Amino acid sequence: MSSSYIKNLDELVDNGATRRDKDARRALLLAFDKAITAADAYKAVFSRFSDQEIVFGTSSVDIGSFEDVYVVGAGKAGSMMAKAVEDRIGERISSGWINVPAKTEKAVSLSKIMLNPAGHPIPDEGSLKGAKEILDIARKAGERDLVLSLISGGGSALMEYPMEGISLDDLREMNRLLVLSGADIREINAVRKHVSQIKGGRLAKAAYPATVVSLIISDVIGDPLDVIASGPTAPDETTFEDAWQVLENYSLVDKMPESVIKVLKRGLKGEIPETPKPGDEVFNRVVNVIVANNLKAVQAAERALVEMGYNVLVLGSRAEGEARHIGKFLAGLAVSIAKEGLPLTPPAAVILGGETTVKVTGQGIGGRNQELVLGGVRTISGLEGVVLGSVGTDGVDGVSDAAGAIADGRTLERALSEGLRPEVFLKNNDSHTFFSWLGDAIFTGPTMTNVMDVMGLVVQE
Repeated sequence: MSSSYIKNLDELVDNGATRRDKDARRALLLAFDKAITAADAYKAVFSRFSDQEIVFGTSSVDIGSFEDVYVVGAGKAGSMMAKAVEDRIGERISSGWINVPAKTEKAVSLSKIMLNPAGHPIPDEGSLKGAKEILDIARKAGERDLVLSLISGGGSALMEYPMEGISLDDLREMNRLLVLSGADIREINAVRKHVSQIKGGRLAKAAYPATVVSLIISDVIGDPLDVIASGPTAPDETTFEDAWQVLENYSLVDKMPESVIKVLKRGLKGEIPETPKPGDEVFNRVVNVIVANNLKAVQAAERALVEMGYNVLVLGSRAEGEARHIGKFLAGLAVSIAKEGLPLTPPAAVILGGETTVKVTGQGIGGRNQELVLGGVRTISGLEGVVLGSVGTDGVDGVSDAAGAIADGRTLERALSEGLRPEVFLKNNDSHTFFSWLGDAIFTGPTMTNVMDVMGLVVQE
């Protein structure tokens, strides 16, 4: 790995027109770089092992006490998580299978764990094939065995194995209808879990009575275990009735594939067992551990800025809402700091994390991080030594190949001189075209981790 995740850091700094602009840009970009480093999947997993123990808090699991050790899982960070496990306990692994995004399966060389290419964000045959292999491994584990589960963002699509009778096409159509319905993620997951043989704690059930340790990289606000990758090793509090209610509430009963309706109706009749609930015996020997999340990334960015001499305000790791509106809010905060010294006196920085949303109405190329920054460009216009930026820790922002973007008080002037009006690009959801033209899109390439986004601003003295 190079010294920085941000491949074009020097170019982004040089786009500043003055020394103060350059300094502010460098500070925020270095803070983003530290945030991504803190989410490093390899380090997050590697650090959990001490000799032959997996350590979590004040407790640990002695790997040497098990007969066989199996490694399973899925997610964007799967390759690096698997490498960390092999580097630590490779000689103890009996076999392993991890579903990873297609084209990342050759990112590392492994001898014990199979990296299987699968579809994301839309599940494919690889998602199903891999999930079946994972279930087969889990089911053969015995009472004296350990199943080490490696879970990260993207795992829900990458590890799919529907109930009998539901085809891949039907599964895709179900997901499409749910996403477009307006249902929130918990409602969507209630349906997904109840048509799956692996989600909603069913992987843990398949492995019972083996011991299961899940090392999890969270890409969900608040780190809810039952939501990350649809909670394959976590208890599920929703029921078949909840799943059916979602279809009724969003008028989906008549639109859903018949195979999905059939499975849910069988579940309602008790012909298909419920997902395992809190208190179920299958969880007696299950440990779920969050090894990396957005808060850790935000705190790393904070430490970096404090060490650089900035007064830092952290606004938490639960930012939600329309990206452009969050961007305008942050830009307003930057103006307040620059002109009134409130809520901080310069040199100052504000950092927050989370995951915003974009209401797509245009045909452009963009992503939530770039749109967030574009939303604040006009507000900070004319201010020297003020920058606004946002970056996705997975290195991919929306449908673009950028990770995010950065802007300063001269960005609007530069854009208008090129005939680029921010409002036009916002209307067309074309933030990537805007920032690429100006050379202010942030590029990291895929980082093989994902703990959502880190956003912030810097105001020089």
